[in-house]
Amino acid sequence: MPDALLRCAVPALRQADALAAWVLLGWLGMRLGWSLASGLLPVVLWWAVRAGCEAAGRPRPEIGMAGFCLAALALATLASGLAGPQALPLLLLAAAAWGLWSATLSGHGTAHPLHLSRLAMGLMMGSLWLSSQWCLGPGWTDGQAVALHLGLMVGVPLLLSAGGRLVHTRPGTPVRQAQMLLLPGALLLAVASTPAAHIAGMVLLVVSSTMHLPGHAGHRSAAGGRMAGPALLLAVGLAAPTLGPVALQAAWALVALFAALQALRPLHRAWPAPATSPQRWSDAS
Repeated sequence: MPDALLRCAVPALRQADALAAWVLLGWLGMRLGWSLASGLLPVVLWWAVRAGCEAAGRPRPEIGMAGFCLAALALATLASGLAGPQALPLLLLAAAAWGLWSATLSGHGTAHPLHLSRLAMGLMMGSLWLSSQWCLGPGWTDGQAVALHLGLMVGVPLLLSAGGRLVHTRPGTPVRQAQMLLLPGALLLAVASTPAAHIAGMVLLVVSSTMHLPGHAGHRSAAGGRMAGPALLLAVGLAAPTLGPVALQAAWALVALFAALQALRPLHRAWPAPATSPQRWSDAS
């Protein structure tokens, strides 16, 4: 029974930890560090540390716990108002330490979504505070935008899991089908001009991230591939003061392009190899 409870608790804790990091670090970054990468630097740092540790292997539990304690201490200092002019460096320290803790949670042998879907989820949640006005419209408050993002991230997986139990199937789908859901979702976020279309794109992204094959997850990948997400989010933050919403739209267009290329790759492999002409008469017999 304890093992079964642990298997159920760890994924829930990991998801809650990630959502808390996206929302809290993003909010504090907007308050304290808007001049640096549009306030996205704390989220980028947390994501990069977590991704780098995942690529190198799960940190030891004591390292993760030390990161948790350091992050909690730094955030408590920020909340007390004692940080003064050192508030932003302290926030970045908290983000890096939190990344160590998050990486410890991510290495318990459970399946992860496809890396491109993870990149899309990180871009969607990391740009939450930017997109609340750019994409959802001026009528949306920050609280409503946060509630929408959290509701989708929590509600869609629960609905898919409940539906799978009703029909006695697991919420898994072939890799190419998951990519085909990711493609229109990213396109909608790149070109959507109405809140309804933007929300539809978000739903497609969350469904694509949730529905994956366990056999294609949980493996290590090169650190460079995992760092693509933080790098893209950082580029959005650096370009946002100059380009405005176009920076985020261009990032989603790039995600859609990669999704299209990955979706077409199985088709390319399915083409039969061209027949070669016989080199000797004996080859033709």
